[in-house]
Amino acid sequence: MKRHARPDIQSCLIVALLMGPTFGLLLTSATQAQTFTTSWDSLSKHEEAPEWFRDAKFGIYFHWGVYCVPAFGSEWYPRNMHLKNQREYKHHLETYGDPTEFGYHDFVPKFKAEFFDADEWADLFAKAGARFAGPVAEHHDGFSMWDSDQTPWNAKDMGPKRDITGELAEAVRKRGMRLVTTFHHARNNLYQIERNGQKQWTGHYDRVKIDFPSLLDDPKQAILYGYMPREDFLKMWKGKLMEVIDKYQPDLMWFDSWLDEIPEQTRMEYLAYYFNKARQWNKDVVVTFKQKDLPQDVGVLDLEKGRMGEMTDFYWLTDDTISLGSWCYTQDLRIKPTKQVLHSLIDIVSKNGVLLLNISPKANGTIPEVQQKVLLEIGQWLAMNGEAIYNTRTWYVFGEGPTNRNLPKGHFGGVADPSGGYQPQDIRFTRSKDAKTIYAIAMGWPGESTELLITSLAKERMQGDMKIQRVSMLGSREAIPFQWRQDGLSVKTPARKGQVNDLAVVFKIETTGSATFLKQEEAIPLTAEQAVLDGDQIHTEERAGRTNIGFWDRPQESVHWLVRVPEAGSYLVRGEFAAGAGATALSLTVDRKTTTFTVDRALGWDSPAFTNIGKITFESSGVHHVILRPADPSQWRAINVWQIQLIPQ
Repeated sequence: MKRHARPDIQSCLIVALLMGPTFGLLLTSATQAQTFTTSWDSLSKHEEAPEWFRDAKFGIYFHWGVYCVPAFGSEWYPRNMHLKNQREYKHHLETYGDPTEFGYHDFVPKFKAEFFDADEWADLFAKAGARFAGPVAEHHDGFSMWDSDQTPWNAKDMGPKRDITGELAEAVRKRGMRLVTTFHHARNNLYQIERNGQKQWTGHYDRVKIDFPSLLDDPKQAILYGYMPREDFLKMWKGKLMEVIDKYQPDLMWFDSWLDEIPEQTRMEYLAYYFNKARQWNKDVVVTFKQKDLPQDVGVLDLEKGRMGEMTDFYWLTDDTISLGSWCYTQDLRIKPTKQVLHSLIDIVSKNGVLLLNISPKANGTIPEVQQKVLLEIGQWLAMNGEAIYNTRTWYVFGEGPTNRNLPKGHFGGVADPSGGYQPQDIRFTRSKDAKTIYAIAMGWPGESTELLITSLAKERMQGDMKIQRVSMLGSREAIPFQWRQDGLSVKTPARKGQVNDLAVVFKIETTGSATFLKQEEAIPLTAEQAVLDGDQIHTEERAGRTNIGFWDRPQESVHWLVRVPEAGSYLVRGEFAAGAGATALSLTVDRKTTTFTVDRALGWDSPAFTNIGKITFESSGVHHVILRPADPSQWRAINVWQIQLIPQ
């Protein structure tokens, strides 16, 4: 990630006193050079994913606003109540009357938030384990949830008549969390565009102009519905953001889709303002975006209701909701089980992501108990197992297990939760920052006194001097028996579950030394099953549940493979052998180039170990002939062979 040192102002002042006025000119020049300007090149020098964000892993926000009053359909009720083919329109007619008689603006006085308590909400978020939290500052509907001078339609002047964002900012920071504010208002503008040679209305309230134009006759109402010239709207769009920046100093500003419809210059002006303000505050801030709405070296990519299918080398965000339907509270809202939400968080973190979880409060300012229950249960798990989540980094693979493939697609890219959920055999990995501790998180309780084989820790994949000193299970006092084998790390669960939280269990693997591990897809295996055996006696057999080449007593016999190499270049070669009769020398020939090596004596015929053979160079891609034979027939001792591996360098 990008690193940019800030000047130590106190030190600069001391030096300035010693150097006199000349230094003052240098200091001014250096400070100006570090000011962000309205160019992508300048803005890209901002650290898009600062350390606090990489450490935080989990945040909470909430869709809560005027749209919660009808509690019907979804947070898109303000739009859909004007679409005559939608069920929200029918519901509105039957419940409130025609939109010209009772419009969306008439819900505002009913949004009273009479039971809202910022401290109670912040307490809940902290108990849930969130490291950052905050409101949907403004949704597509045009109602601002802060004390705004940019629009009369704000929570301080109307509805609750309270500065919701200000109260929450103070409450979450008091509990050590950072503040997130989310913005969806790029869609609010009701204006005409040209499409296919014709002018048409666009925006969240386009059908208001078409079917209910009288709602726009009142100039004040027109502001709520975004009905204004494009230039005026863009000025207000940016003005609202700058107002929130100045009043609340958010740590993370999140943007919904349609940000790409804001002119590039306006986006850059906002970003430069925010980044420069953050430097004045001496804070590291984050901006997120969807699709391709911002350059990836400026902000953090967000996936709505989706996550990466594989581990990435960049940090990203998933925003998902606690419910199975609407993002805001509705009377028929169904809530996900805790296990589903927690497993999503674990999978996201293992792939270098961060979860921003949405909850759905009621219009009166209460959070339904069923949602609180899920949050508190997540918090209980994190209280026991948080060291495997917070302040961690990715390992060489994100996970293993039966539920890694053919996952459903995410809402806006990536993958979603597996339809049948995860199994205890599904394991996700994280590691400590110093890489000395590996956390293997099983997605469920495997059972008491149950063996679990973690194949990603197979010795056959390791290069280096790493040693496993201790394996424990977080939340359990029982010692965890383990055996580190060629095919993986075998661990045994406690005889009694005890206090272990069975939503997911964490094996803490403490190590010394260092190692790199080969991903399965990186090494080209030449296995015993693939080999062509030249000889009357040599043949394959089963040992320790794996096929190997055995009965290789005669030095005139040999082993052959045809291997397809994907690209020319240098490859590291190693083999898995058991020289049960004593050390012996072999030769490996590839395209008439021969390498000789020695295999040390094994502990037994069932105890294979890897031997580094050396490096070979393939001059071209395609099919090549590999031959393994005794180096000196007169000194030959029998050996068992499991595989040869070619590892691209």
